[in-house]
Amino acid sequence: MHPLDRRTFLRHIGVATAAVWGGPRLLSTLRILPAGAAVMPAGTTLESALARASATGYSKLIAGPAWPTVVRTIAVQAKAGREDRRRALAAIVHLTDIHIADTQSPARVEFLDRYADPPSQSIPFNAAQRPQETLTAHVSDAMVRRVNSLAGGPITGRPFDCAVSTGDNVDNQQKNEVGWNITLLDGGALTPNSGDPADYEGVQDQDSLTYDQHYWHPEDPQPTGDFYKKFHGFPAYPGLLAAAIAPFTAAGLNMPWYTVFGNHDGLLQGNAPSNPVFETIATGSVKVYDLPAGISPGDFSTGLSNQDPTVLAAWAAAPGRPVTADAKRSIATSQDWIAAHLASPADPGPVGHGFTTENKDTARLYYTFTIAPGVTGISLDTVNRGGYSDGSLGTVQLAWLKARLEDAKASGRLVVIFSHHNLQTMDNPVPDPPTIPGADPQRVNGAQVESLLHQYANVVAWVNGHSHVNRITPHPDPAGATQGFWEISTAAHVDYPQHARLIEVVDNKDGTISIFGTLIDHAGPAAAVVGATDVLGLAAISRELSANDFQWSGATAIGTPEDRNVELVLAAPPVAGLGASAGANQAGSTGSGSGAASETGRGDLAATGADTNGALAVGAALLGGAIALRERGRRGTPASDADSHMDRSGEEA
Repeated sequence: MHPLDRRTFLRHIGVATAAVWGGPRLLSTLRILPAGAAVMPAGTTLESALARASATGYSKLIAGPAWPTVVRTIAVQAKAGREDRRRALAAIVHLTDIHIADTQSPARVEFLDRYADPPSQSIPFNAAQRPQETLTAHVSDAMVRRVNSLAGGPITGRPFDCAVSTGDNVDNQQKNEVGWNITLLDGGALTPNSGDPADYEGVQDQDSLTYDQHYWHPEDPQPTGDFYKKFHGFPAYPGLLAAAIAPFTAAGLNMPWYTVFGNHDGLLQGNAPSNPVFETIATGSVKVYDLPAGISPGDFSTGLSNQDPTVLAAWAAAPGRPVTADAKRSIATSQDWIAAHLASPADPGPVGHGFTTENKDTARLYYTFTIAPGVTGISLDTVNRGGYSDGSLGTVQLAWLKARLEDAKASGRLVVIFSHHNLQTMDNPVPDPPTIPGADPQRVNGAQVESLLHQYANVVAWVNGHSHVNRITPHPDPAGATQGFWEISTAAHVDYPQHARLIEVVDNKDGTISIFGTLIDHAGPAAAVVGATDVLGLAAISRELSANDFQWSGATAIGTPEDRNVELVLAAPPVAGLGASAGANQAGSTGSGSGAASETGRGDLAATGADTNGALAVGAALLGGAIALRERGRRGTPASDADSHMDRSGEEA
């Protein structure tokens, strides 16, 4: 049995977070970078992080204290004075789980979501409806605007080499969603609407015949009009639905961007394989709004994932409402996905965003790319086309990965792995259907992939999403043959806290390297305003709604201080020119993606009074943790602390 979605994951991961947030343990385990160590903190959570204004009930968001950078290590000490020796090697923007959604599509199963309302049991499609999901395009554009406002990495100042979106770029495997996602990242005119060009036809509208209290209805002014207002204090936002489907011009990233395939990109609602029945439903004129007669929610959701013909036939006969048919809602195959990216404009590039004509011919969605001189990115496809939301790797792809790692080792290049699924969710044994192009039926799990990576000292990080939480996981090599690597997981755009992460790889010139991860909020204002119709105003409303989603633990998704802003230290791999001692204030390397000539000449950390400022930063971290703990009701923890006790060895005096 696989954990199948964002909410199932949260309900199975424990409740031991409080010890990480406060108390004496913080003083003994956390090492904080001195205040002012970042070159360009503005616009990041190093400057200010959003917080709930109220600890209970429906809450607005406010600008809160900054989050410090926590130093973590694997089997080495972070050496004093490294800020004066460092040389930036790469700067990457990590986007993930954007979930661009056509919320009016007949292929959605929103009616299953109510069965996950507390205290009900989770089911596979229990993330089928979110109050904020009509605004996914606006959140994506607001995040792009935030990224574009930053001149480079906050720690080093290095111009960004590229952005990588690690899967679940769209929500329901539809061609129109794929097109919207590409336009949002490329820039250009966009109308995030389908069906009726002038009217919203989804479950949140005011249609008197199908009005359902289980959904939040933004246009309904009645305080008891739906359960979100009646029981959870959600406000009305009149005019929101019309604004949500109105055309706007997307800013587009000002750097090259790459994409990774996720389960929602390749499966209906991230769980079910496509078939002709789904195609007919998606493009048709009837939107089902309730379960078929005589079928339980569990049987229905399992039947969809397993393509049970009885359940599919029952869906076609379930209670429904008329909507405007739209051929653009057709299901996107792997080849469609690749072709759409190959057709993307050359600016900001690269052409294909990682995919080539060879990918199109083979229907294989994995590739390598150059992040920066001496740094290779490897994009994996961890989606099981046979169904279910968790992932694994096929044996054909595993052999390909080994060959690419050998190439990088031979050429003396560092490697950063990108995938949608994280190692905690790569246990899906369901084979690819052998009839689909690019099928890789024999599967291997995450532990087997990790074992392969430990054979290559030049692998330093694995960047991913899927679980919608901020989480940093050390992976030391059990055999001690290599230095191990860091797993960097970032929270989703679609769910609170709607973060992205800035990743900077630096050579400390002392036998170690550091990987900095800094979280950013999108450019929407902290406070949402009733009546807002502009992109940033709508994005702010989305974030506020997501922060109050009673099916989602926003406090857990934010992560502990050790999962947010971090410096992750490793022994320098045996790569020529890496890790050797050098004089202070090394010149920066050339940024390959953003067009700027070089990073700032001061190195990547400002020299500061470490003793005084470090003590102040620790105090701020403790206070911030205590405030956050009061403000947020925690329902779980993103990972057991048992796997990370070995990685906090401290910093040399």
